[in-house]
Amino acid sequence: MRLTDVVEYALSDFANNKFKTMMSSLGIIIGVMAIVVMLTLGDGLYSGVSKQFGDLDLDQMMVIPATLHNQGGMGISYTVSQSQEKPPAKFTDRDVSLLMGTSGVVEVTPRVSGTGTITYSGENRSLSIQGVRPASETRLAGQIDKGRFLSQTDIYSVVIGSKVANGTFPKLLKTGTPITITNPMDGRSHVYTVVGILEESNGSIISGDPNTNIYMTMEGARAISNADSYSMIYVRASSSSEAQATADNVEESLNRLHRNEGFSVVTIKSFSDAINSIFDYIKYILGGIAAISLVVGGIGILNVMMLTVKERTKEIGLMKAVGATTGNVRLLFLAESSMLGIVSGLIGLGLAAIISYVIGVGAGMPMPIALNNVLIGLCFGFVTTTIAGVYPANQAARLDPIEALRTE
Repeated sequence: MRLTDVVEYALSDFANNKFKTMMSSLGIIIGVMAIVVMLTLGDGLYSGVSKQFGDLDLDQMMVIPATLHNQGGMGISYTVSQSQEKPPAKFTDRDVSLLMGTSGVVEVTPRVSGTGTITYSGENRSLSIQGVRPASETRLAGQIDKGRFLSQTDIYSVVIGSKVANGTFPKLLKTGTPITITNPMDGRSHVYTVVGILEESNGSIISGDPNTNIYMTMEGARAISNADSYSMIYVRASSSSEAQATADNVEESLNRLHRNEGFSVVTIKSFSDAINSIFDYIKYILGGIAAISLVVGGIGILNVMMLTVKERTKEIGLMKAVGATTGNVRLLFLAESSMLGIVSGLIGLGLAAIISYVIGVGAGMPMPIALNNVLIGLCFGFVTTTIAGVYPANQAARLDPIEALRTE
């Protein structure tokens, strides 16, 4: 039996039983559509959250004066100091110089981090304060939108993020504006002048949102605090592929100065791996839930195909009487169910593209359908309908031609 004959026979049955074909394919259409939409939603959710975190600079790591431990189960791995009982390390300029000479390190950015009460135009706000070394902040200096960046000689000058300037206070902050910053811990305060405003930009998953920070020099930070060491040191490797090796080198270098102190080297890749793992779980759980509708669709096709065998018993007997083999009959029914799965899958895929687009527009994030999601949806539809057609096809192939011809 030629392939063209098989296809023609299946199409003829579809054309003669339009309503039955439509109803049997409906479950597969919905199933494929649900799987593809769910997987696409998972991808879109990951992209949207990643955008909120900003670009994942996989070549970046953070050194903090504390001991962290591997949490396990989420794909997070930390490079940690060995002892749990060591006091936190105190990072100084000596550590910065040491790290700059460490193999694989191309950039070292130390910072002092804290929270201050900002007073402006009679209003108080609690905001993040970052003490920086201007010479180390080349990337931040390149994001100035208005005014200028800090210089090493600045003491009572600050650079503010775009959200601090626009919307944090009822009255907009401009360059040249004086603000009062108070240390909430001991009440020390001083007046600082805004010399620069950063353009709006995405933050890093580790360094946070620069749009909500206030930056000052280390000398400026000491005017309202007793900061004598860095809260953290950001280190950039030569490439993302070398990040872990560089993290190992950083730990080895710091161990020379802080053998009896605790510190941790946290790579952004560990957070990236964790996010990927979490969203993979979410995506495939959603896809698994959607696959239930395919099972329901497969059961529907099984019922319809069994009914078809019963309706066409005499026709099957006639085919076998004129020379059709058991294999030919089995092939005809399997081809019919498989073609139904392919056509239904393509229709479901088209509906999934429309629904994903509508959701993407409504959510304000791109929802492109990835090729692997398309293949998963189509394969599930094809396999489900083919499996559902196996039993009816075998029943049809086993019919005795004489008994089948006697059927009224």
